[in-house]
Amino acid sequence: MDEVEQVMENMDLQPDPEVTKYLFGLFSKEALWSYAGIAVKIMIVIILVLLIRQIACHLIDKLFRNRLTMTLSKNDAVALEEKRLHTLSKLFKSIVSYVLYFIGIITCLDMIGFSVTTIIAGAGVVSLAVAFGAQSIVQDLMSGIFIVLEDQYAVGEYVQIDTVQGQVKEIGMKTTKVQTVDGHLMIIANGSIGKVINYSRAAQRGFVDVGIAYEENLEHAIAVMQQACDKVAQQYQDDLEEQPNVVGAIALADSAVTVRATFTAWNWKQLPIERELRKEIKTALEAANVEISYPKIQLVK
Repeated sequence: MDEVEQVMENMDLQPDPEVTKYLFGLFSKEALWSYAGIAVKIMIVIILVLLIRQIACHLIDKLFRNRLTMTLSKNDAVALEEKRLHTLSKLFKSIVSYVLYFIGIITCLDMIGFSVTTIIAGAGVVSLAVAFGAQSIVQDLMSGIFIVLEDQYAVGEYVQIDTVQGQVKEIGMKTTKVQTVDGHLMIIANGSIGKVINYSRAAQRGFVDVGIAYEENLEHAIAVMQQACDKVAQQYQDDLEEQPNVVGAIALADSAVTVRATFTAWNWKQLPIERELRKEIKTALEAANVEISYPKIQLVK
């Protein structure tokens, strides 16, 4: 203990004058005024960035709103055009926001005292490394941008992407989400999308074939089928472009005359309309005592 006390007495415990001067300089009146000035400048930059972003977003909304107003006379395309313009509006607003945020952050860092040149150079090197290491991501992003700009499909439309059929639920910059008929949500990378069939840009044709027995009066059977078609047309009039119509006999099969009814429908509604049409035709033919042909086995003695 005596040795420790002797060492403590011999130590110079006086503070370093340079360190003391530096610490007091950090909290001097001039330094505090400088900090306050920097804080005010940063607040001004933040306010300007948010204000410019708000103005830019308002101008983008106004631009696309005017573009939509110009297409209101085309009733069939209004809903699709509105979805596309809404997607483009969100894309451009996101790009403007990211650019303004980057400029604001760089400006604030420069005010604090960081070397902006070094930061930008470092960001460039990092971006180059990321680009080489994530080529698939870049491909997905570029494909997503062109999908939106070229208006290949929009949210809510029915499409077939390669072998996947369903309704588009979301279009992102990297992936497209499609809900299939059986309820599965398929997530497809935009860079892997090849052939696209858009069912919502034109009406799809549906048909129902019915085999009428050779013993029946064909004209009477066609008239009965047309009554059933008219009944279905009233139920689905908002989804039909061309109402169900019996075109006549299309084939003479082994045990029946094949009669076809056709129609065209929007938004992939041909499948439920075909099901309803088969049900109504069968009910109408049974009520009119018209035989629908089916395979029979006849025993001859």
